[in-house]
Amino acid sequence: MHRILRGALPCLLALQAVAQTPLSYQDIQAKARSTPEQWRAEAQLAERQSQLQESRAFMREGPTVSFSAGPRRSPGSPGSTDRGLEVDLPLFLSSRIRKELESSLGNAHPLVMEAANREAGLRLRKAYLDAWLASRQLNLREMDLALVETWLKASQARLEAGADPAFQVALVEGERLKAFQDLDEARSQAAQTWGALSSLADIPPDSTSLADPGSIPALPGGNLALRLKEGPIRKALMAHAELEERSLHLQESMAQSRWSLRGSFAKEGEEKVTRIGVAVRLPRPGEQGAAQRRTDTQIRALRGETRRALAELDARALGAATRLQQAAATPTVPDFTQAIAAVGLRLQEGRERPSEALPIRRQLMEAQLTSLKHIHTQHLLMAELQTLLPEVHP
Repeated sequence: MHRILRGALPCLLALQAVAQTPLSYQDIQAKARSTPEQWRAEAQLAERQSQLQESRAFMREGPTVSFSAGPRRSPGSPGSTDRGLEVDLPLFLSSRIRKELESSLGNAHPLVMEAANREAGLRLRKAYLDAWLASRQLNLREMDLALVETWLKASQARLEAGADPAFQVALVEGERLKAFQDLDEARSQAAQTWGALSSLADIPPDSTSLADPGSIPALPGGNLALRLKEGPIRKALMAHAELEERSLHLQESMAQSRWSLRGSFAKEGEEKVTRIGVAVRLPRPGEQGAAQRRTDTQIRALRGETRRALAELDARALGAATRLQQAAATPTVPDFTQAIAAVGLRLQEGRERPSEALPIRRQLMEAQLTSLKHIHTQHLLMAELQTLLPEVHP
């Protein structure tokens, strides 16, 4: 038995150490799930590929094949069966337009998928940073409530000793209620952010300790505006716009394609008949002009949306870079817990009254929370730049 326990003890300690190890962003990234945006990008590209397949081999759509058969009866002769086979091949002769769409699809496919992957990575990074911030705020609120309860006991003891008036205890009791409310809100925020993170990665549904995001990378140098033009997301937007424009032209050309190749073979009694010919669909009055106007309007709307998306992309990058340059660098999170503990010690020793100690505690707690939010913002802005710039990967 003792040998079994001695053998199992290292395994138990190892499992406990693994359970207590904070979950890093790299661990979460390795378990990331595909996002709806990634699947949607693949679906759009697959739709354009399907559009190309419809016009392969000079065909507007798949051939129509029909077969017919029926008995032939003649007086004084044995019965026979007539059979007929007809094939209708809708033709699409605008091969240049199809080749342009094929070329645009080949160019857009890797760019669109890389952009979708980068946006998904940014979303995962933001969810991780939000969950990390919420967990640190929750820890602070738990410590704060425990501290206020300790101060309440000290204030009650001083009231019983006649050292302080009753309103000093009432101040701490009111502060305890506020600390409890802040703790409840912190728990709700931590649960929400963890739920958002667990929806993006295969991690435990219950909150787990998260490792700190680490040091903030240096701000990339050089001309940011020039490098942004080479960013994969910007290239993907332009390639996707070109792809959609080519698709609209192909749709218009296929709608106006009117020629078909037809053939038939029939056996009627002892006779065999084979026919080959062409057919043309006559346009209705104004049909061609209406189709062109519709395509032109859709292309103008597409170009306008692309210009707006590119302007928003530039604003994202330049705004993130400006905020990072103006923000003071904070490599580590300042710790104000020792200062708060010193104030509590002075309160317990009678050198500070609650009316004097509570405002100082609030200021120190606010400074601690602000420093955490500052670190969170800096990492988030850097992740934004890493997503948009070509040479820096998140």
